[in-house]
Amino acid sequence: MKLLVSRYFSLWFAFFKNTLSRDMEFKLNFIFEIFIDAVYYGSLFFFFQIIFQFTDSLGEFNKDAVIIFLLTVYLSDLLYVFFLGGNVFGLNEKVKTGDLDFILLKPINSQFFISFRYVTTNALISLLILSSLQFRLIYNYHDGIIHLENYFMYVLSLFLGIFIFYSFEFIISCFSFWFRNFSYAGWLASELIKYSKRPDSIYKNLFRKSLFTIFPMALISSVPARMLIFGPNVKLLILQFCIALFFLYITTLIWQRGLKLYESASS
Repeated sequence: MKLLVSRYFSLWFAFFKNTLSRDMEFKLNFIFEIFIDAVYYGSLFFFFQIIFQFTDSLGEFNKDAVIIFLLTVYLSDLLYVFFLGGNVFGLNEKVKTGDLDFILLKPINSQFFISFRYVTTNALISLLILSSLQFRLIYNYHDGIIHLENYFMYVLSLFLGIFIFYSFEFIISCFSFWFRNFSYAGWLASELIKYSKRPDSIYKNLFRKSLFTIFPMALISSVPARMLIFGPNVKLLILQFCIALFFLYITTLIWQRGLKLYESASS
């Protein structure tokens, strides 16, 4: 098991070095992608700034708490994009053209390869900046009283949220096996994931409960943010872990089922 983990980590690091060397050949594009990220994050921030002109809080989240939540959304998005975001929706083109054949011939797990092949290296710059800003904001929010368990639970919860994020996007991208050309996968995923970019307290009753269970968008960003703002919540973390594990398992089932339907270029 240890050798297997080491092998796949070494493989991912090789992917990272290869992608970084490619990105450095087009430095202006690298810089422009960082600028696009800034525009996207700025638009979401100003959206909430407008809302707070008319209210003092969104449920349990006051203005300062919402900013911490927004930074959690940004960090979750950046980590996902860094590790996985440049790969998932490339599946549609590979299924349509038959290029998936070349991946299936490789002596490694095909889902791992299709998910991790390209790394979005420009996300590292934004990650460093936003992580520093998040640390400063949470330090001020709690008047300089920092509990390490809050940060530990936050990081753990953040990565569990990314697993759920990945699971939904990967499952949607696998529709390509059934539709042969599902070019609307990115749009559909974006429409579903947008519910994770609002504090869970703005939703009510049955729909809010569904965001913690069958449609677990609140587990992507709201739960990690709660770990920082309101303190560790073991029950929420266990719930998040179980749901992340469940949906990751579903991705493997759908991937294997999809491969059985796949018509390769040689068919």
